[in-house]
Amino acid sequence: MSRRVSTAVSDRCLELERIIGARARAGSLSVDDALKLFDEFLHHARPASIIAFNQLLAAVSSASRRGSSSTSELVVSCFNRMIRDCCSKVAPDVFTYSILVGCFCRMGRLEHGFAAFGLILKTGWRVNDVVVVNRLLKGLCDAKRVGEAMGVLLRRMSELGCTPNVVSYNTLLKGFCDENRAEEALELLHMMADGQVRSCPPNLVSYNTVINGFFTEGQVDKAYNLFLDMTDQGIPPNVVTYTIVIDGLCKAQVVDRAEGVFQQMIDKGQWKEVVRMLKEMSAHGLEPDCFTYGLLLDYLCKKGKCTEARKLFDSMIRKGIKPDVSIYGIILHGYATKGALSEMHSFLDLMVGNGISPNHYIFNIVFCAFAKKAMIGEAMDIFNKMRQQGLSPNVVNYATLIDALCKLGRVDDAELKFNQMINEGVAPNIVVFTSLVYGLCTIDKWEKAGELFFEMVNQGIHPNVVFFNTIMCNLCTEGRVMKAQRLIDLMERVGTRPDIISYNALIRGHCLVGKTDEASKLLDIMLSVGLKPNECTYNTLLHGYCRDGRIDDAYSVFQEMLSNGITPVVVTYNTILHGLFKTRRFSEAKELYLNMITSGKQWSIYTYNIILNGLSKNNCVDEALKMFQSLCSKDLQVDIITFNIMIGALLKDGRKEDAMNLFATISANGLVPDVTTYRLIAENLIEEGSLEEFDGMFSEMEKSGCAPNSLMLNFLVRRLLLRGDISRAGAYLSKIDEKNFSLEASTTSMLISLFSREEHQAKSLPEKYHFLNEAKK
Repeated sequence: MSRRVSTAVSDRCLELERIIGARARAGSLSVDDALKLFDEFLHHARPASIIAFNQLLAAVSSASRRGSSSTSELVVSCFNRMIRDCCSKVAPDVFTYSILVGCFCRMGRLEHGFAAFGLILKTGWRVNDVVVVNRLLKGLCDAKRVGEAMGVLLRRMSELGCTPNVVSYNTLLKGFCDENRAEEALELLHMMADGQVRSCPPNLVSYNTVINGFFTEGQVDKAYNLFLDMTDQGIPPNVVTYTIVIDGLCKAQVVDRAEGVFQQMIDKGQWKEVVRMLKEMSAHGLEPDCFTYGLLLDYLCKKGKCTEARKLFDSMIRKGIKPDVSIYGIILHGYATKGALSEMHSFLDLMVGNGISPNHYIFNIVFCAFAKKAMIGEAMDIFNKMRQQGLSPNVVNYATLIDALCKLGRVDDAELKFNQMINEGVAPNIVVFTSLVYGLCTIDKWEKAGELFFEMVNQGIHPNVVFFNTIMCNLCTEGRVMKAQRLIDLMERVGTRPDIISYNALIRGHCLVGKTDEASKLLDIMLSVGLKPNECTYNTLLHGYCRDGRIDDAYSVFQEMLSNGITPVVVTYNTILHGLFKTRRFSEAKELYLNMITSGKQWSIYTYNIILNGLSKNNCVDEALKMFQSLCSKDLQVDIITFNIMIGALLKDGRKEDAMNLFATISANGLVPDVTTYRLIAENLIEEGSLEEFDGMFSEMEKSGCAPNSLMLNFLVRRLLLRGDISRAGAYLSKIDEKNFSLEASTTSMLISLFSREEHQAKSLPEKYHFLNEAKK
């Protein structure tokens, strides 16, 4: 009978130990639960139960660390009960005494804490756990006995074989600062930073403690300088640091420095922390001024967060802070940059309604926004509003309007505005002349452009090569290359020598209109006048040849580029590789890409996609697959285009299983199949007659959120019609209708042909398309 009772007690003991251990590890032991388990455990404990007792005592002790001193007394009471009731079964260990030391220190009973520490030494345990000593250090510092704590840190710890850590030193730093001894704390901090203490450099907490100490003592300069020193040491501030510094600087009325720190936070993108800090400052009566709000608004608007900026602006108004003209300018510029022109115009009206008079800068923000969107009517309204506000348009306003009119082809209106500004006494600048000369060139008014040019010279504005290049670049971009060519003659007449940018603009213009031979002649002219072609020159010409399918000429330019010592960039290699593969110059392409890969340079995935596509198109699927597998094992991130190339190549090579296996790994690479991926697989399924599988795949595609586009649906309809599955083709025709897509010409042609050949089958198509039966007649 007694043996059965003993076994039951032992089983219950093990069960309790498991429960206590599990809940302690999960952090779910409340004080009440720990005390209940402790009461029961006292009657079942065994010698190995000290671990479970420590877990229970630690759970109660953690509540005392959160501010309840009564729980520390509970820990001491539990310890005494354990010693009294279980002394023959359970012996405290170093962890038990460590918990006890912490509780005594929190209770302010240091003598008992040291007595518990003495018991640790008396039992012969080595004090290699710095946590125990740190608790004593904190107890001494809390009791304003920092001198004694310093003695423990610098002498006794090493004697006990216990190495202080950064927490030990930070405890002393706080102790010094709590006693208004920030200078001594700074000395200790310097000892840590200079390596005078063994491998214990200061951390962020160390600096935050001493910075706060100086601010508390009113030594603002020393606190701020230590903050700067910390950042110089490569220790990044956190939100606690910023809170300490900004709060201290604001209280000391050092607003300029506080704003600088705010700017630092904003630059680091710590927007949430900034907002939280603003709320804390407001709660303490430290309301930021207009300048500080301006910094925040500027950050939000530059990030495109105009809605959040408007909310912050409204909160300023509610707090009685009157925004100045610069605040309105920041938000207007944000709306303008984002293209929110309606909100921008409304905000301008709000500004005027609030009694803030817009200046030229404000009007120009709004004016430029409308002009850039070719909203000339609205821009003219702004001109009128300026006059209503007593402001006359300045040269910047006129320059913006004239430039917009010229780019819209309304050169006559631009000339009227030019004459108007002259009549109003506004002297045109080089920007005005550049825009108007450009406009006159576009409508072949060369004589007038020349007159305007010499008028500019007579006014003391001497055009340089930048003036001409600006006009030439605009003309060439629009394909008006012959007009741009005439500017070269004008440049030479006025003694301005064309530079490399001038010739590059013309070469680009000729290539854009497909006149690569003319572009090549310009290359010879450049060399004859002593100008050395650069990377841009060769890339433009090379791209022009490749686009025209003249790969031999492109390759010659590439070789010339190399022989002239100009290192091709990635774009150059991509262009020439694409051209070589496209014209089936496989051997040269392979030689080039092998040299590229062995060069040791880092190539983008776009380059590898060109190579993989080229290999696949030239029936080198195994080689492409080997390269693909090599890419996947590197740090280079493949994209969905890479997968599409390989899936398409494998399907074309009759290796459907390999293709589907590859398809299954797309998500594992953090990618999502796109329309092209599904189209490739759909084409294969239709060709092999797996039409039900094809329908299932299409349904899966739609469920995954990948919507088919017009190109794909037209393609599928044509494939199904070719296969003779008229009914299924009709179902996908209906999907084209549902999405309001248009039939492509080739799809329409196939449907007309179907009606002309097999009218009875064509009737199974949606009724909407039966009109095509008439189109064949």
